[in-house]
Amino acid sequence: MIFDLNRILIIILVMFSINCAAFPDPVTSKNRNKLKMEEKRIRLIFTGFYRYESEKEIILDYFKKQGLIEDQSSSSSLEVILQKKDPTYRYPFVHKVQFLLTFFSGGIFPSHIRTEQSLTFRYSRSDEILFENEYSVGIDQWRGIPVVLLMITNWPNQIFKEQLLEVTKLEMAQ
Repeated sequence: MIFDLNRILIIILVMFSINCAAFPDPVTSKNRNKLKMEEKRIRLIFTGFYRYESEKEIILDYFKKQGLIEDQSSSSSLEVILQKKDPTYRYPFVHKVQFLLTFFSGGIFPSHIRTEQSLTFRYSRSDEILFENEYSVGIDQWRGIPVVLLMITNWPNQIFKEQLLEVTKLEMAQ
């Protein structure tokens, strides 16, 4: 029985990339101004959602449920900006060693990956910014074979969608 190194490497990569569970951080916010725009007809602009079409649709559907009407000729606009932040690890060296250990063990030892993003709601009228609310969302992801049972209920894409919807609900409640 001859082992093909390419097949073993592919199996390790598949096992490493499939088994993933995520745990969300509490949402935090930062306000720039306290003016409130009460208009229901508004021009919606989504920035940074080029890889997140389904998340954009969830936010857009929620806006519609809240009575916002998308009107491209409106002088008032709401820009929804999604930005990825560089994650900060408390011990970067330990994180790198853990990642290598997970890779070379074929996923037996789980690794931790941090994802941080911000969602900003910028309200403007005639190119003048009225106010801006920025929310920070974060996910701690664990990858490896031991997290197979956790990934059923904590799939990262679903957790991220839930966080973005929670942020949108918080924004519309203000």
